[in-house]
Amino acid sequence: MAHSPPPKLWYLPNHHDALRAHMHLLHKLGNAKTKANYHAYYQTLIKDGTANGATSNAYLTSSNVPFKTKCIIMKYRTGTLYNQKHAVSFKLSTSQTCPLCLQVGSALHFLSGCQHMQIRNMITGRHNLACRMIFKAISKTGSLGSCIVSKDIGSIERMTMRNLQIPETAESRIVPKWLFPPRFSDKDKFTSSRPDFVLVTPISAKTKKLIM
Repeated sequence: MAHSPPPKLWYLPNHHDALRAHMHLLHKLGNAKTKANYHAYYQTLIKDGTANGATSNAYLTSSNVPFKTKCIIMKYRTGTLYNQKHAVSFKLSTSQTCPLCLQVGSALHFLSGCQHMQIRNMITGRHNLACRMIFKAISKTGSLGSCIVSKDIGSIERMTMRNLQIPETAESRIVPKWLFPPRFSDKDKFTSSRPDFVLVTPISAKTKKLIM
């Protein structure tokens, strides 16, 4: 029986260019641009402490997230999700426009920007499903569930299908008028952007004392 050759040790003069060249030669990895936007964004999140590793990457260990979905998320986060811009770079297409809606076919467009009617319906459905999962998690806390004063995450029928109890204060999709500053006209209040959720939490005694 043939035995696999013993691993070979490589001498690397440094842990930067030499390591990158070695990894790319063996595994087609290592030549990532460290001055591009994706790298800069993630370095900023790490350095200023705004990214919570356990929370932002929880989907990787969740049994509720399909493996294919995890792959798509990782590709999007690393800028490797195939789209029309990649097709042009790989000489597989001469146009960066989406073949369905004729807009520029970037990764963001692929996931949430395509204006084709069927794709838009799929995107809206996926968005509302994710929001309903968040709504359910908030409702389970008890203390925050009653603080929801409006929501725009799909029809009441869809909410009922997931056994979601809608607080009486959150039956409307329109943000309550009393949340807007007095200078807002009724038209502006009605046509303003509708958030997925609006939660209004009670003012603590300490905060109330500072306001007064």
